[in-house]
Order: sequence, then C-alpha cells, then structure tokens
Amino acid sequence: MVDYKNLPQNVQMIISTLESAGYEAFVVGGCVRDMLRGVPPKDWDIATSATPLQAKALFSRTVDTGIKHGTITVLLGHTHYEVTTYRIDGEYLDNRRPESVIFSRNIEEDLSRRDFTMNAIAYNQRDGFIDPFNGRGDIKNGIIRCVGVAEHRFAEDALRMLRAVRFAAVTGFSVDGEILHASSKLRQNLKNISPERVREELGKLICAAHPQALELLDTTGLLPFVLQGREFGGHLRKIIAHFKICPVYEPMRLALFLSWAGDECENILRDLRFDNKTIKEVAQYIRFLPLPLPANRYEIKKLLGVFAQESLFENFFVIRAIEQPLQSVEIESIRTQGLNIIEKGECFTLKTLALNGKDLAQMGIAPGKTMGDMLTALLDIVMHDASMNTKSCLESVVYKMGSEPGSR
Repeated sequence: MVDYKNLPQNVQMIISTLESAGYEAFVVGGCVRDMLRGVPPKDWDIATSATPLQAKALFSRTVDTGIKHGTITVLLGHTHYEVTTYRIDGEYLDNRRPESVIFSRNIEEDLSRRDFTMNAIAYNQRDGFIDPFNGRGDIKNGIIRCVGVAEHRFAEDALRMLRAVRFAAVTGFSVDGEILHASSKLRQNLKNISPERVREELGKLICAAHPQALELLDTTGLLPFVLQGREFGGHLRKIIAHFKICPVYEPMRLALFLSWAGDECENILRDLRFDNKTIKEVAQYIRFLPLPLPANRYEIKKLLGVFAQESLFENFFVIRAIEQPLQSVEIESIRTQGLNIIEKGECFTLKTLALNGKDLAQMGIAPGKTMGDMLTALLDIVMHDASMNTKSCLESVVYKMGSEPGSR
C-alpha cells in the first residue's frame, strides 16, 4: 500500500492541515495513477471537502487559480499545489467545459465526473484508496476505460477522445472497445476543441514511449480532425517504426510525422498554433529531406548556413538517416564533414565573414542591394576556399570587383 512516506513532505502537510481543520483531503488523479504504475508523479493534485474560501483560510500563500470551479493554488516555497473542492459538473454545452459546478462533500461524487478509471482514484493515509470504478484493477490489467459510459464522457468533453490515445501512447495500455466505438461516433466533436489543446495532446502523443498508439487515431477517424480538417498522407506504420529510433525531441518527430506534407506542413503547424520557432525548424527539416545530399564540402557549408546551429544540422541528418537507411553510410560521412567544418571554424555564414557591412561602407560601397550582393558573393568565395577568409584577401576581391565595368 502507498503511504505518506511515498508522498512529498509538502503534500503531506497540505493534507494534514485540511484534515486537522475537520475536512477531508486526498491526492487524486494523475499522481495516484502514476504512483500505482511506479512512475514518479510530475504534479500533485489534492481534492478536499473544504470550499475554496475555507481552504484559503488555512494557508498563508494562495492564488485563486480557478476559484469559480473550486481550485486554488497553495504556494509552498517555490512549488505550487492545486487544491480543488469536491464538485459535480453541470451541463456541458461546448464539448469541452461544464457551464457550472456544484461543490460537494462526497469524494465519490467528485471521482465520478472524471474521464478514465485510472484517473478516478483518491488516496490518503487515513482512508487508503477510494476507488469506486476499479481504476487499480484497470491499471493492473493495462486497460484504459471510461468512468461510466464512454459516449457520455466524450459528449461532455471531446478532448477526452484524444487523451485516451495519448494515455495509450504514454502507458502502453490497451484501449477499451467502448472508447474506440464512441470516438468513431463522436469524432466530429473534436472540431469544437481549441487547436491549442489538440496541439498539446499531439505533442505528448508523438513523444511518448509507445507510438504504436498513433494507429488508434486512424482507426477511429480522429486523424483528420487532429490535422485541422486535412487528410493524412503518410504511412503510419512507417512513422511509428521511425519514432522508435528517433530521439525524443518534438520538432524532429513532427518532421517525421508530417514529412509527406511538404510545404503544407507550415500551414498545419500554424493552424495547430505551434510557435514560430518550431514551425521554422520543422519546415527546414522537411524542405531538405527530398533534396539530393550535398556532393562536396562547399555544398555542406551551404546546408550548414541554412540550419545555422550545429544541433539543427545534426538533427537533420539523424532524420534523414531514419528516413533513408540505405544511405546511412553516406549521410554519416556528410554529418562528420559538417562537424569538422564547424570544429575548424570555417566560414559558412555572414556572421563569420572576415569583412562586414561596416568595412564595405568604409571602402565606399553604398548600403542596400549592392552591399548585400557583394557580401553574398564574398561568402560564396570563402565557402569555396577557406583560406580566403581574411580581411586583406577579401578587400582585394572587393577592389577587383569594384574595378570591373558595371560593378558600381
């Protein structure tokens, strides 16, 4: 049995403070699920019979995180703990959130509103486990089941369909047939969920330890709704095999997941509200995947200039080797040459060019297109011949270019 020696000291203190004041308090949800799976919980959520105002009165530092829905955050040191009053959800009108909540004094009523049985378990030292839906049995048997009727749960909150697949990818559990049937039936409700929430679930799913769960998105028909109305054009089994050997880094996995989309990948990622940095990185990987491999040191430098960062250059060739294993020896040779270029400090960007715009201005070159074209030409010269990247050599080139007819 799990006891308080397995709980962080701050969590013990919050529960004992609430109990000493005459209220019930339990750790609930994901932290209990993870403890039972032998996985260290990332967050600790506490449910209590105390109302938000009653709970606030017991702690010196709190934040009204979602007080309308019963949640306050207790601050202990630098760590935040969500404390939520037992509640019964009102009617769901938007397939996402209840319009209202009713506070309760009964932990089982609170557990009955939750999504999956493995998330509907409460624990404290005094009462042990409160597990009205046999969540512990489902965890032991490795199955994801809904609390109550799956169709009702998904009609309330359509994101739960995607969460079921994500939990399967994280845990390796199988998914109950009722969940799959309800997901197929109600999949269009996923259109009512904000792209940000879909993005969050997709990111966790593709970075999880059991990516074979991705197939469930296809069998239930959820995949086009994840892609914001687009048909999937890749080969899921191939992608799943690639994920099993790909580092757990979201942009790399997104590139493998969307490699079929070409330039459309940017629109997909933008519709899912990914940040600009991620969109740019993924698009770069995908744009260069189908192109011929660099044939010489000069072309390797051009590619280094595109990716700018050593890590992105390396990531690209990891992806390329995964996508094209028959070329893995050649790809590794190019990657090694690229790292050698970086190690030797050879120039492949304007930042490391020995002559800059200020120098050209002092030589009488007007700012604007002419200066830009000249810097680009100088960079091309030094990428062909690294020994040319000195100020004196490049000044000689500039004077020579300036003396040619039509150069100014």
